[in-house]
Amino acid sequence: MISITLVVLVFLVLVKWNKGNYFFSFLNSLYSSTFFSRKFLEKRRIDLHEILLFVSSLLGLSFFIFIILNEGAFEIMIYLQILLLVTIILLSKYLIEKIVGDLFELDQLIAKYLFYKQSILSWLSLFLLFPVGLFLYFQDIDKPTLIMISIGVSVLVYVFKLFSFVSLYQKHILAYWFYFILYLCAFEIAPYLIIFKVIKIN
Repeated sequence: MISITLVVLVFLVLVKWNKGNYFFSFLNSLYSSTFFSRKFLEKRRIDLHEILLFVSSLLGLSFFIFIILNEGAFEIMIYLQILLLVTIILLSKYLIEKIVGDLFELDQLIAKYLFYKQSILSWLSLFLLFPVGLFLYFQDIDKPTLIMISIGVSVLVYVFKLFSFVSLYQKHILAYWFYFILYLCAFEIAPYLIIFKVIKIN
C-alpha cells in the first residue's frame, strides 16, 4: 500500500521536476481551459510525462476500486488484478474509439476529445479518488456514504467537462452531429450501463 503511494508521488514529482509548467497547467486544468488550448495547438504526440501521469492515474483509480470492492486488509494480488483489468479496459476503449474516429474521418476531433476526457479522468483519479481511497483505508468512517459522494462528484464533473468540450467545439461537432451522437451512445453511455447492470446483478 505504501509502495503504491510512493510510486504515485515519485511519478508526480518527476513530472513536476521535468515539466513544471505542464504539471501546474494540468493541475489547474479542471478550472481553466489554458492547458487544453495549448495542447490542442501542439502536434499530438505521447510524451513521457503524459505516460507517467496516466500510469499514476491508473494506480490511483485501481486503488479506489479496490477500496470499494474489499473490506479487509490490502492484498497486492487483488489490487494487481484490478489494475490489469482497468488498464485493459481503458486502453482497449481508447484504441477502438481512435479506430472509429479514423473510419469516420473524424481523427483530429476525436484525438482532441480523447485527450480531453483522458486528462479529466486522470485528474479525478489522482486528485480526488486516490486521496479519498487513502482516507477510507486509514480511517474508520462511514465508507459507503463517502464512496457514493466521491463517485457522484466525479461523474458530475466528468459529464460537465464533456459538455464543456462539446460547447467549445460545437461548430465542428455539428457538421458530424449524427456520427458524434452514435459515438457517444456506443462508447460513453453503453459501457457504463453494462457495468451498472453487471454490478446490480452481482
